[in-house]
Amino acid sequence: MTSLTEYYVSLQKIYQAKAESDCLAMEHRVKSILKRIGRDPESISRAYIKTFCKNTRKLKVCRYRSMEEEFSSPALSEVQKYFADEDSCYAMNFYVLLRAVDRLAASYSRLPGIFDRLKAAAVSVLSDMGLKGASLSEDLVTEVCRFAGAEIHPVAAFIGGVASQEVIKLVTKQFVP
Repeated sequence: MTSLTEYYVSLQKIYQAKAESDCLAMEHRVKSILKRIGRDPESISRAYIKTFCKNTRKLKVCRYRSMEEEFSSPALSEVQKYFADEDSCYAMNFYVLLRAVDRLAASYSRLPGIFDRLKAAAVSVLSDMGLKGASLSEDLVTEVCRFAGAEIHPVAAFIGGVASQEVIKLVTKQFVP
């Protein structure tokens, strides 16, 4: 197979023309939405729209249930499946304990600090989910009591790391945050 520079350049021009037409269509759509909601159509610049279009390949739509749906009717079959899975069991312990913390906070108007109360609330949550024989990690219950209203340590570390990466992207202007 052979390739010529002219073929490559013509193919590149085709892709650039398609990208430009897509950007133009997006610009018209944005301006019409801005007009409809009563904002200035020029409040979002063409350069900003072009940058958005250039980076849309990195977007991913994730759909989840709302918090209200999760609390009013949790997917019990999923919870039971993941609780039985050895790899997911640790995360499900956290899920149950956080639900127990919410239950305690609603009942006593304070966060847990007493091991026995949290353990009893967690057992109650487990029985509500149809997991009467399931057991929770005692170390995890102790840890949740210990940090009470504070953030979970690994989560705080992860969020801090992500935030610092985004700040570096903004400051260096090398990547799109």
